[in-house]
Amino acid sequence: MLIRPARLTDAADLPAIEKSAAQLYSGAAGLAWLADGPLIAQAAHESRILQQSVWVAETDEGVLTGFISTEIVDTELHIWELSVHMDWQRRGIGGLLMASAYQHALAQGLSALTLTTFSDVAWCAPAYARLGFQQLLQPGQRLQETLDAEALHGLPPGRRIAMRLPMGMFTQRH
Repeated sequence: MLIRPARLTDAADLPAIEKSAAQLYSGAAGLAWLADGPLIAQAAHESRILQQSVWVAETDEGVLTGFISTEIVDTELHIWELSVHMDWQRRGIGGLLMASAYQHALAQGLSALTLTTFSDVAWCAPAYARLGFQQLLQPGQRLQETLDAEALHGLPPGRRIAMRLPMGMFTQRH
């Protein structure tokens, strides 16, 4: 599996990967609606690709199987989306994508990776904790604003948390 920076031509394929990955939520209590929920717009993908903050996983045959979309905010790299196509899940692709984002943050001299996620869904907070992310009990203004915006879009605030991974704390599992 090749992990590489996304190209503008990849942007058209990313919503289908996100849609496929979201099917996991169809069996999650109270979250089934996310399987058919809104996706990141292609224009937003293109914008982040131009910022060189999106990486894709690609097979030897050129099939995109996953992506991670990030953005540098102050001294941290925020992860907006990590999606792996359902046909390719549970093969370590998400970890490889996360490792690419981590290496990018390290090379840029950033202090940490951040994200927001579900606290009680196995492939969310517990999986990120295994990589070294820690829940922020006081997320700070930027991450609290992200959580508040998610709540306005229907994500249950009691189930959402902010997490942070300081540089030097990444634990990649294979």
